[in-house]
Amino acid sequence: MKTSDALLLLSAFTSAQWGLVTSRQAKGAGVDGVTLHRLEKAGHFDRVRHGVYAATIAVVTEARNEQAAWLMLNAAEPAWKRPLLEPAGGVISHGSAARLHGLGELVDDRVVLTTPRRRTSRDPNVRLMTAELLEDDVTTIDGLPVTTALRTILDLLDQRTDGSHIATIIQEAVEADLVRIDVLAERIGPYALRYGVRRPEDGGALLDHLLAEIGNSAARLARQPTPLRP
Repeated sequence: MKTSDALLLLSAFTSAQWGLVTSRQAKGAGVDGVTLHRLEKAGHFDRVRHGVYAATIAVVTEARNEQAAWLMLNAAEPAWKRPLLEPAGGVISHGSAARLHGLGELVDDRVVLTTPRRRTSRDPNVRLMTAELLEDDVTTIDGLPVTTALRTILDLLDQRTDGSHIATIIQEAVEADLVRIDVLAERIGPYALRYGVRRPEDGGALLDHLLAEIGNSAARLARQPTPLRP
């Protein structure tokens, strides 16, 4: 196959998938592995992870690792054909979702995704969680399905994330108008005991307990004006 023909076929994917294409998508389009390898050697593509290639002319975004990991969950299916809650796919979640929302500073280079059924990954840089998500639990960031700030906070609480780290995420989410503090108080109650708050189901008490670790409180945070977005 001519290089120009192969590039044209692959551009149908790269133009709609952040510059990325999977080897299975390429094969389905008629571009075999030998041709894909030749394109990589010629400098047209870089391999960003096993089975995922990026056009070298594509703009590299901070979400590239998450984009590539998400594509590999259902490697043959084009991104534009996937529903928000995909039975064969998943959603960026937990610490990875917090990072994409620009919340907190959790230190973990792994990409975390939540899938509707139990799955495993051979990639040590990918962690798969299992949970049934609702549509209200998911939003999109540049076309990539990501758990909402509220769901992300609940997932991190469920993982017993360090109190000061989760408090910072909560504060920044409220300040960015990604979640309402009264809704948080209603939803985080089930995690009170695991953070040492001896008032079961008391989300307000847990909220104050967490925010106290960074010198804040729910009442003070609620009074703070929402910063203007750039």
